[in-house]
Amino acid sequence: MTEDELIAAIRAEPGLPPPATPAAVKAAEEAIGHPLPPLLRRLYLEVANGGFGPREGVLGVSGSAYEHHDEWADIVDVHATLERPEGRPGMVWLFDWGCATWSLVDCTDPAGPMWAWDPGGEPSLSPQNMTLAEWLAASLGGNLESAYETGGLTAVAARRLLPDDVPRDLGPRRPLPDDEIVARVREITALPPPAPATAVAEAEEAIGHPLPPLLRRLYLEVANGGFGPGGGLLGVPDASGPRPGTDIVECHELFTAAPRQLVPDGMVWLCDWGSTIWSLADCRDPAGPMWVWDPVAPGEAPGAPLLPQHLSFAEWLTAWLEGAYGEGFSPAALRRG
Repeated sequence: MTEDELIAAIRAEPGLPPPATPAAVKAAEEAIGHPLPPLLRRLYLEVANGGFGPREGVLGVSGSAYEHHDEWADIVDVHATLERPEGRPGMVWLFDWGCATWSLVDCTDPAGPMWAWDPGGEPSLSPQNMTLAEWLAASLGGNLESAYETGGLTAVAARRLLPDDVPRDLGPRRPLPDDEIVARVREITALPPPAPATAVAEAEEAIGHPLPPLLRRLYLEVANGGFGPGGGLLGVPDASGPRPGTDIVECHELFTAAPRQLVPDGMVWLCDWGSTIWSLADCRDPAGPMWVWDPVAPGEAPGAPLLPQHLSFAEWLTAWLEGAYGEGFSPAALRRG
């Protein structure tokens, strides 16, 4: 996506405030002590004085009609109030994600590298591994916001560095019989105990669809999650036993049943690979077709965040049991599976 194409796409967004005056942009640059990245300068002057980007949009410069932030009027207001992050000059507080987390743009580089500020992180200031143009392109259609909600800014940065090499052994394969999959998963040590039948039934009711029969068997006969690739599959909520962390119902409530629905009904968030990448199973089909969630893959333009894996749940587990997702595997390859 060229700069002109990106500007045209942002201009088409509804409800933007009027552009900034040249005097306001110049005053902002003088206050910050650095010229704004050319793309940001053009957007302020040609499109809107803030309000574009993820959610309600970035802050503008003086005179902006942007009214979505309770504390800050514009980027100069924030710059004058908050300290330089880690003493770095030219860093502009551009977008507030909430909970003291911000996206900043580095004005010392014309490309406008993006940075994340999270006072609870280590370190507090970290590169996003994307330019302002890439950050804005990812925000079109909500992909960047979706990535933040399902992974966080640290995971977004990690995703931008993942290689997209396609391994040789991810293609369709003959699945092992269900009984053999169950038996081989049972051989894994240190798994949690199985889930009670009531917990599985309650999870299915919450999701609104029955789980694929193989997944249901594994929960009931082997373990309430913890098996599978990556860090293991999520389980179902079980009040009768320890189940630290999240589960498939909590993810359903956060990402599927929430007001801004990210995936169709019946999709179950099963495996968090990190780096904003997830594997999901489609419970509308007993075979459990597998899908990958990958909203901020590097590229010239944002792509579809949800893509089919062309594997059933049994085929996917067979690939794992046969070592396809072992050491050296990059989950970015799932996008091209």
